[in-house]
Amino acid sequence: MTTAYGAERSGRLVPDKSTGGGRWRKRWDAFCRPINEEKARILKERWDSLPAELQTPNQISGRHMTHCGFILGASYCSFHCTHCYLPENANRVPIPSLCETKEQIDANRRFQGPGGGLQITGGDVVDAYWRSGRQTELVEIVRYAIEVGLVPMLMTHGQTLIENPDYLEELIVKGGLRQLAVHIDMTQAGRRGYPIGRIQTEADLYPVREAFTRLARDMRTRTRLPFELAHNCTVTARNIDSMPDIVGWFLADPQRSRIWRIASFQPEADTGRTIISKHRVTPAMVWKKICQGIGMPLDPNAFIGGHPDCNQGVTLLVSRCSGRFLPLIPTDDKTRRLLADALAEFGALSTMTTDGDASGSLLPYRIAGALARRPAVALRLLMRLHALVGSGQIPLDFVRALASGRAHTFNIGTHNFMDAKQVANAGSDPIVRARLNACVFKGAIKENGYWRAVPMCEMNHEKWRETYEMRLRDRSP
Repeated sequence: MTTAYGAERSGRLVPDKSTGGGRWRKRWDAFCRPINEEKARILKERWDSLPAELQTPNQISGRHMTHCGFILGASYCSFHCTHCYLPENANRVPIPSLCETKEQIDANRRFQGPGGGLQITGGDVVDAYWRSGRQTELVEIVRYAIEVGLVPMLMTHGQTLIENPDYLEELIVKGGLRQLAVHIDMTQAGRRGYPIGRIQTEADLYPVREAFTRLARDMRTRTRLPFELAHNCTVTARNIDSMPDIVGWFLADPQRSRIWRIASFQPEADTGRTIISKHRVTPAMVWKKICQGIGMPLDPNAFIGGHPDCNQGVTLLVSRCSGRFLPLIPTDDKTRRLLADALAEFGALSTMTTDGDASGSLLPYRIAGALARRPAVALRLLMRLHALVGSGQIPLDFVRALASGRAHTFNIGTHNFMDAKQVANAGSDPIVRARLNACVFKGAIKENGYWRAVPMCEMNHEKWRETYEMRLRDRSP
């Protein structure tokens, strides 16, 4: 029989003790302390740092998140994609030591507070550690990020894990990995069995997406642990017309969107080694295609993270009873105002769904505890929910699905990186400066002995090259 495991701080693997009384103690603690004081303080500092024009009721940064962090991990990647944002010297750069990587993780933790998301990225870190024979080191990196209080997401093209599923199981069981982001699209050159010259549309890659769906489902069965996927896709002139079909593929089966919880579509940016399209796609074009795939026009800025030019998105509520879906946030002004008030009260509450055990998440207990501490807001939310159900804006099917635990969310949107030339012009362009200052995708970088949270667009412009050149100098004989 498969045994679920948990990792102690010592690193020794032991059976998970969070059963029976221990499990209920975790739930009680989540109910009694739903909001972390350190997180609330860091969020307040982040909110105060935003310019006044971005301190809007629908702003998430400074209320629910500071930013998503990342580390500058191994830079090697076996693929040679047409839209790679890394510099030419990436594959020659040595893998940083475990000590250096842990130092980066610690710095990100100080900037983000507890429960912050951390992308373990660089080139393809799974590829790099596997080929170098340092597989256990990546397991330790994932485990360490969890131990210091962050939520790691491993970024990869996934080829190594598809071919070596036991390694993924080790990352899940020994490392504690719960989130894996897989990049799949027509720009990729190197995926075995899918040469870039033969891929005509994104439909040609559906077998790859389905293979990862089966892999994740198998991992859940084998480990009896929560595990989720995110899907990244670069959008170019070649594949933009495939976007509605990709969105429809995710939404066609509620069990599929239960595994793939995030779909991120990234309009191409002229940076790194990118071969930019002759007729470039824009974020507005991509969002229009996403809405076609969903089957309804949606407001991309119902809630914003940082600057509205950087991110667009929507969270869908999916019923596994009927397979239907609808926007999680109703569009009427009264509901939006109420949810903005609730965000101000409960924004520091962690919405993680993968922090529990095989029996379920701690999120419902944190929500219940937060509402119990603010009964007036809880009553307003209950009354508004009753009105929405009564008017038919929330169908009864979704109420039944939520009550029976057969509903889940699916996040879909765009992340819009800037061209290198735009970032270089930040000194004279107030919009670019505002986007960099409000960025919600930043990694901790050490400069002259001090740590700074650097926006990814700034990394794409010059910091990757500078960092890699420094690593090559430091490791040279």
